[in-house]
Amino acid sequence: MYLCICRAIRERDVDAAVRAGAKRPADVFRACGTSPQCGTCACDLRERIARTTAIEETRQPVLMAAD
Repeated sequence: MYLCICRAIRERDVDAAVRAGAKRPADVFRACGTSPQCGTCACDLRERIARTTAIEETRQPVLMAAD
């Protein structure tokens, strides 16, 4: 599904950008090689970034400290 109609940024584009280190909508635009246009998508992008970040954090192995 498209999250940014103006720049044709899809959910999977946001997910890939988050996996590459994006933390904010501006980071997503940069990762996609574009810039924001109208800004209507900012809330949707933030929600998707948070969702994807949470999912990726649960997939990370927990490192145990050696005694």
